[in-house]
This record gives sequence, structure tokens and C-alpha cells, in this order.
Amino acid sequence: MFRGTLVRLALWYLLLFALIVACFNLIVYVSLSQALQASVFNDLQNKAKVAIDNNLKVTGNTIDQDPTKLIVGPNYADVCVVIEQFTAGQTGEQVVNGCSLYGVKELPERTSIALARQGIVSKYIEVTTANETFAVRTEPLRNHEHQLVGAVQVAKPISWIGDTLDRLKRLLAIASAVAMVLGALVALLMANKSLGPIRAAFQKQRDFVADASHELRTPLTLIRTNAEAWLRRSDGGSGAVYARNVVDETDQLSAIVRDLTTLALSDARQLRIDRKPVEVSSTLRGLIDQFQPVAEQRGVTIQPDLDGGVTVQADPSRLRQLFLILLDNAVRYSPDGGAVTVGVARHNGRVAVTAVDRGIGLSSKDLPHIFERFYRADKARSRESGGSGLGLAIAKWIAEVHKGDIDVRSAPGAGTTVTVTFPVLK
Repeated sequence: MFRGTLVRLALWYLLLFALIVACFNLIVYVSLSQALQASVFNDLQNKAKVAIDNNLKVTGNTIDQDPTKLIVGPNYADVCVVIEQFTAGQTGEQVVNGCSLYGVKELPERTSIALARQGIVSKYIEVTTANETFAVRTEPLRNHEHQLVGAVQVAKPISWIGDTLDRLKRLLAIASAVAMVLGALVALLMANKSLGPIRAAFQKQRDFVADASHELRTPLTLIRTNAEAWLRRSDGGSGAVYARNVVDETDQLSAIVRDLTTLALSDARQLRIDRKPVEVSSTLRGLIDQFQPVAEQRGVTIQPDLDGGVTVQADPSRLRQLFLILLDNAVRYSPDGGAVTVGVARHNGRVAVTAVDRGIGLSSKDLPHIFERFYRADKARSRESGGSGLGLAIAKWIAEVHKGDIDVRSAPGAGTTVTVTFPVLK
């Protein structure tokens, strides 16, 4: 009974754990990515500063440099340097191009050099070539009079960052998969532990209902027997009325006890289901004939629309009980002079039994709860009509134990349609 609840609760635990794992992975990935980019950014900034401060001299508008240091010096083992002296033209004169060692035509990056002509520092841009991706920093070069005379561009290969992040993603994916498997086991254990007290409480309730139902049978039988004896000895006066009321009330209580016993035994899976081939229409027709006097007494007409020749594999007594519940509810909540339509139809290997009344109907608020035990949408009307709120709970159990479904559609003032479907016996 709790299997579905256990699975749903475990899935909620697992979903929460998955969100935590996903957030952890995102934080790790973003943090490492930002740290690697920050290290490249700082390295470019330092190399550009060293190139300007230690290796370049600006005399007037002329740049002096030591190409050996800039291209292959120990400070530039992993970067390349481009130094361009501005001239009257748009291109300028390249004093040194250490990036030529890479054979990359995309370097120097011209847009940032054009910005350097305006005194703008391009702190970090990425240039992608056929085989490599470079991080590029470009700074304007000024003389002692703070006049722009050229630009220094430092480039560093950064494809290794992408490779590192790809490896990290693979590791995180593997770790997450292992964590989710372990998390699923932990979620099941946690859900099972969480449901422990609920199972215990439900078991106590089920035991109480079963014991109470059993213990109530004998006193109710004695009360009814004594009331009938009183009724037989009465002279038709007020005593007879009282005795008849006692008999009616004990009958009502006995019906509730029988329903409670049925539900208690069904919960414990102690009810035997003796399946046999049952012809649906003939079974319904016989029940309608038996129920017709009750319907006429309430001023309700039953209109059968039965498709014959449909056989299901079912317990005959339980199937009759289900159909009686449908008929009783439809007639009970139909207005005086109303009509109830009972139909049988076959479709796609299943048989559908419908009971349609034109009574008070149900609100959308009540529909999700109608299969709950003792739930009554209109409690005052249910008490007057004798309803206990157990009928549809039993009907649902009977339908499910026969691999069927039960569906209720209703609207206030528009009546109610109850449909039960079963697989047809092949």
C-alpha cells in the first residue's frame, strides 16, 4: 500500500540530492574556469609590464628594444610579444613580432591595436585560430611626454584551459553518476525510515478497524434480534415505531461494519478473489431488476443501455457489489422524478460500465477526495440518505483488484458520471 508513497518520497529526496550535486558541479566548474582565466589575465598583465618597463626604451618617438629578450627570454617562455610603433599610416611599423613564431596570421590583433592608438587598453580578448586560441592584452606605449608612440601586445595560448575544463566535466559527470546511484540508495533508505512511523500508525488503525468490526457484529445482531422481537410483540403503537427505528439503525450500522471489514481485509490482502468468466450485461440487468423497486420508491427511473456479449474475468460477488455501489449512488443522489442511465460498451479490448445521474453533482474541490474513506461532499445530505462514505473506496478497490480503472466526472448541478473499465476476457 505504501509502495507508491515510498517511491515518490524517494524520488523527491533524489531530486533534492540531484539539485545539490548540480549546484556543487556548477560552483566547481565556474570557480576553476574563473581561476584559470584570472591566472592568464594576471600573467598577461605582468608580461606586458615587464616588456614595457625592462626591455623597451622610448626616445622621442622612437622605440628601442632587445628582440632577443622579447622573443625567447626566460620571462616569455609561454607568451609572444608584438611591438608596433605608430606612424602616420594606419598600420604602423612592427618593431618586433614574436608571435610570428606561431605562424598565426591572426596575430597581431588589429582591433585592439587600433584602440591603443586612442590610448585605450584592451585588457583581455580571445583570438581563435585554426589550431589554437590566444588570450591577448594590448597596451598603448607612451614616451616621457606621455605621447602615444606605439603599442605592446602580449598573446598567450589558452587552449589548455578548454582541455582542462573538458577533463573536469568528464570527471564531474562520472562522479555525479556514482553519487546519484549512491544517492538513490540513500534516498530509499531515508524514505523507508521516514515512512516507518506512518506504517506503524496505519497498521494500528487497520488492526483497530478489523477488531472493532469483528467485535461489533455480535452486539448489533443481538440488538436487531431483540428489536425484531419487540416489534413482533408490539400492538402497532409508538413501541412499534421505536422498534422499527432500532432495526433500521442497526441495519445501517451493520452495513458500515461490513464495509469496514471489507476494507480492513483488503488492506491486509486477506480477501480471496475467485475469478470466473462473468457476462457483464446480464449481471447488470439482473441487478437493475432487483434495484428497480428501490428506485421507484425514490421516484427515480433506471434506463439501461447494455451492450451484450461482453465477458470479463472477475469475482462475481465482488463485481455485483461494485455495480450495486454505482446504482445505489446514482439513485441516491438523483432528484425526485429523475433518471439514471446505466450503460455497457466495449472499446479497444476493454469494457466500460457507466452510471449517469442528473443529480446535484460534485464540485472540482471534492472530486480529488471522493475515493477517500468516509469522505462525503455534502455531509448533511449523505446522512439523510444513509451514505457512509465507504462505497466508492470499496468500488475503487474492486476495480483495481480486477486490473480495472474507475473515473468520476461531475460538475455542480450537472449530475455525475461514473465509469468503470475492465479488460475483456479473450
